[in-house]
Amino acid sequence: MNAQSAGRHVASPGLLCAVLVVAAVVSACTAVSGGVAPPSSVPSAAPRAPATATQFPPSTAPRRAAAPADCPVTLPDPAFHAPAPYPEIPPARYDAAWYGTDALWAMLNLDGEVWADLPPDESGLGQKSFWWSTAFVEFEPAIVVTGERLHGPGAFRTDGPGTNASADFGRAMLIGIVIPTQGCWRLIGSYRGATLSYVVWVGPSA
Repeated sequence: MNAQSAGRHVASPGLLCAVLVVAAVVSACTAVSGGVAPPSSVPSAAPRAPATATQFPPSTAPRRAAAPADCPVTLPDPAFHAPAPYPEIPPARYDAAWYGTDALWAMLNLDGEVWADLPPDESGLGQKSFWWSTAFVEFEPAIVVTGERLHGPGAFRTDGPGTNASADFGRAMLIGIVIPTQGCWRLIGSYRGATLSYVVWVGPSA
């Protein structure tokens, strides 16, 4: 090595690049720590509008009529859980529960049966009466439904045979009944030695 070269040291290109990179990083950090944010090419997101609750119109569904206090409509309590292949409980849209035993049961509204707007004829007020039983296999079941009015004179009897109906509540016995007049009624269903009764309120047209 000669004297000229001994007196100075020439940096290699690779070392210069490293020094420049370190200098750039230090400069950026100094700018940020001094409160100056580096420019960004990504636009900032627009502020969100505050969330508001969805407004729904008031319900227009008619209110369900209630039975008078002196009519002890039957509540499905305790509820009966039907065996397969029937649904264990009625579909939710019926707002009801099963009531009875596997020999004979009915579907009652959770607040009790209130019947209004029944179609009239010369004999009284018509209604379709549904009943279920694990013994039910025939197309025309020998179901009998009788009724007795609790607060006044009145009675009816409807002998079978009935018919059958199938829907999301399973396969049911169906029989048409005619109730002589409005009021508080006890209905009694009889089928193959089994009986079941419940109280309903038959009200006026809404």
